[in-house]
Amino acid sequence: MILYLEALAALALSLSLLMTGAWMVQQRTGNSGWIDTIWSLRPGLHNAVRTSADDPRHAAFTREWGVDAPRRMFVFLLPPHKGVVT
Repeated sequence: MILYLEALAALALSLSLLMTGAWMVQQRTGNSGWIDTIWSLRPGLHNAVRTSADDPRHAAFTREWGVDAPRRMFVFLLPPHKGVVT
């Protein structure tokens, strides 16, 4: 539980710093369009903090796929294409 709270606090601090940076860029350039661009980084930052452990969905795939997991994970992570079967 403490690790979760520490991660949550680190995420809140990181987001605050990120948005402070967005505000500074907007103030310096006079272009508020940068706010949306910088805000789009938020999901990536959230995922970076969250990946201290393997994603349960991907871990389940790895267990299910067994020895074929590396190849199937590679195909799974490719952009979707018609006809590709994992």
